[in-house]
Amino acid sequence: MKRISLIATLLVLYIVNFQAQTLEEADLLFSKKKYIEAAEIYYQLYQFDKAAKAYQMQIDAFMKIKKPQVQAADSIRPLLKQAENLARMLSHCENIQIIDSVVVDKKNFLNTYFFGEETGTLEQTDNTVIYENQLKDRRYFAKKDEDGYFRLNFQYKIQDNWSEEKPLNIPSDSATNDNYPFVMPDGLTIYYASTGNGSIGGYDLFVSRYNLNTDTYLAPNQLGMPFNSIYNDYMLVIDEVNGIGYFATDRFQPENKVVIYTFIPNDEVTPIESNNEDLLRNRAMITSIKDTWIPNANYQSKLDQLKAGMVKEQYKVKKDFTFIINDSIVYYTLADFESDAAKKSYLQSKELEEKIQTAEDQLDSQRKAFADGSDAQKQSLRSPILSNEQQLEALYQTYKKSLVEARNSEIKYLRTKK
Repeated sequence: MKRISLIATLLVLYIVNFQAQTLEEADLLFSKKKYIEAAEIYYQLYQFDKAAKAYQMQIDAFMKIKKPQVQAADSIRPLLKQAENLARMLSHCENIQIIDSVVVDKKNFLNTYFFGEETGTLEQTDNTVIYENQLKDRRYFAKKDEDGYFRLNFQYKIQDNWSEEKPLNIPSDSATNDNYPFVMPDGLTIYYASTGNGSIGGYDLFVSRYNLNTDTYLAPNQLGMPFNSIYNDYMLVIDEVNGIGYFATDRFQPENKVVIYTFIPNDEVTPIESNNEDLLRNRAMITSIKDTWIPNANYQSKLDQLKAGMVKEQYKVKKDFTFIINDSIVYYTLADFESDAAKKSYLQSKELEEKIQTAEDQLDSQRKAFADGSDAQKQSLRSPILSNEQQLEALYQTYKKSLVEARNSEIKYLRTKK
């Protein structure tokens, strides 16, 4: 941890000194009944209870005068509600171990993410990231819609071809951006960043899960502090195999710079058990990563191992294919299946893959003939092309259903053996 100790110490000293000066200034403004100015400073210092009090005092002042300024008071109520919400989030700040931090240029921030191939791959592009899963058959990315807002999309691969882009349709506010996706190995849990859904400052981190029964994503849950802040927070990645995670934020950073935090993920959300507001505030702001460490823990060896090339496979497994059953079970051969029904469904999916490939090849040929053909030839090809597109879509849906049936049948059978 030597490379960051001096930087971290200087940063803590700067923040503490800055807080002392500006908190005194905010208290002075409050005493002079300049409530909005005081609230803005309290807000930046994570003094959310004081910010809420200042907003409430301003609302009361507007309403107590001879001619109440209702419109002015109403314009402050959303700020009051936000401050109250942030105060609640602060009181439930998660107790995570942040074991490293590094400030980098935003344009190539992914260079500091080190994780194993089982987690998938990330490719940075302009203003977004493409995530491809460990099987290299699905990828997720953000793309601007017709209104200019980023929306999450995905594609899946059949043989060597990517399908058409399709929206993920995670519930979201309309005039906001959804971006920076990462999907867990279960294929169901997605972390991403959004400027909507109650964001507390620019991009916030959210998680949603795919419901196999309804073929839809559940309403997203906003991550708490310290993952989210009143600044931009995004690109959360969790490497389950190596027990490591990353997220990016521009909190307290100059323009075009971000800090990447490396942390150890909790199995479940574990709030900090303390009523000390200063402690909670500093942990939420991440004024010192050392304050998050477990005494006598050695994090450097873990970081060295990750950056030296990740954990190597201890043995080789015969792989005819890779089929994920759940978080802990992956099949590589037909002999791995214990359920005959599951095996049958999986074999059906392989047959459908071949049909899909044949149909796609035929459709490509028809489309090329249509593009190069005469008006008469185009007219004769319109109906067959439309019919084949509909058949191909039906094959995609059946293929997807057969994989779900194979997975569910195997899980159900394994449960009966317990």
